[in-house]
Amino acid sequence: MNSKLNDIRKNKAFGNMLKLSFGNIIMYILPFLVTPILSRLYEKEDFGEWGVFSSFISIVTVLIFLGYENAIVKIDRREEKNIVALCLLLGCSTTLLIGATFVLGKSLDISFFNSFPSFTLLMVYLFFFILYTVCYNVINRHEQYATLSVNHIIQGGSQGLFRIMFGVIGLSVVNGLLLGTVLAQAITAFFLVAFVLMKIKMPETKPISFLSMRKCAFENKSFPLYDAPASALSFAAFNLPLLILSAFFSQSVIGCYSIILQLLLLPMSFVGSAVGKVYYQEICDTEDEDKIKHVTKKVVNATLMLSAIPTLFICLGGDKLIVWFLGDKWHEAGSMSICLSLWAMSTILTQPLIPLFRRINKQHILLRYELLYFIVGIGCILFACNYRYSFTTILISYSVGCATIKALMFRKVLGLVHLSLSDFIRSIPLCILALLFFIFRTWEL
Repeated sequence: MNSKLNDIRKNKAFGNMLKLSFGNIIMYILPFLVTPILSRLYEKEDFGEWGVFSSFISIVTVLIFLGYENAIVKIDRREEKNIVALCLLLGCSTTLLIGATFVLGKSLDISFFNSFPSFTLLMVYLFFFILYTVCYNVINRHEQYATLSVNHIIQGGSQGLFRIMFGVIGLSVVNGLLLGTVLAQAITAFFLVAFVLMKIKMPETKPISFLSMRKCAFENKSFPLYDAPASALSFAAFNLPLLILSAFFSQSVIGCYSIILQLLLLPMSFVGSAVGKVYYQEICDTEDEDKIKHVTKKVVNATLMLSAIPTLFICLGGDKLIVWFLGDKWHEAGSMSICLSLWAMSTILTQPLIPLFRRINKQHILLRYELLYFIVGIGCILFACNYRYSFTTILISYSVGCATIKALMFRKVLGLVHLSLSDFIRSIPLCILALLFFIFRTWEL
């Protein structure tokens, strides 16, 4: 037993995951702890606006670099400056294009652009997101995980503080949930930029030039051709339902749905970010297929256990605790959390493993699965909305459809590294138990 503990302590990947995990816990726990305060300071309609805003930025920010931000971790160190310059150029160009689209949309009196919560805050957020994302990936490449952990703490703390402050003073000019998010993004962007400028030393290379950036872009063309579209489809399948549902249901219902998504994002983002980023770094640092298989097996064992926990918690009475946690006016939140618990479990299971497709240059396979995920997920929503099914029925069909595709993707990931379900015989029963409880609770609804 002691020898196993010593092996874990000496494991580099485990140590790096622990560093990022600690920061991620703080980053997501702080907003989680202030959620019952925010749910009493703000109305459901405010969370509805926040849901539309966050869903839109989640989709566009996936495409803003055309996927090249993921190449920062993988690319040859001699090309590091060029890929960073390319990402900054693409980010600024795409943001200007988005701004021009909004201006045109408003001039044509298109309802989506006219009713969007805040165009100004959107543009400010995107500017700081560009700086944040590029610097985050540079720091991740240089394995400065303690800094990323501190960054997560700053982001979670500042966002929660600003949102409470704006809610207490009753800010009426703009939605305090939106403004708090933008300010937190700005603070963390400044923090990461300062760290990169002062602490990170990139390898000496030839001066940055347009020709070098073009060469770098061509050599990593699989990222915009496959990786970026796959990520966009995945995020669209997650975020478009809220935008679609907002056309069929009231802002009050959408606000309730939005706050449940926020709560479910806690375990999803924690596992996906902490485990996924370190996993990507670990498999990019080796050419040994056996080591990639070994690291993947460890990650799958961890995610199988972690993915079942939220579903078991919600289906074993956690739905009632959620309503108590948020307050009486959020009574619909309990049933919504049950409906989405299977979707959350499948996402937690597969999200950290997606970097494997990038590492072995199989992004085209990922794109196929994400396209299928998008078609099934959005198809379930549109079909159910068209036939005017209840909100819970819509969420159940969406959750089951998406989970089915994620299960197929999971089997494919195992096959890529020559693993099988029999290698995880001790972890799988917990997931099966969670699935059975999900079926039982949704049958009651």
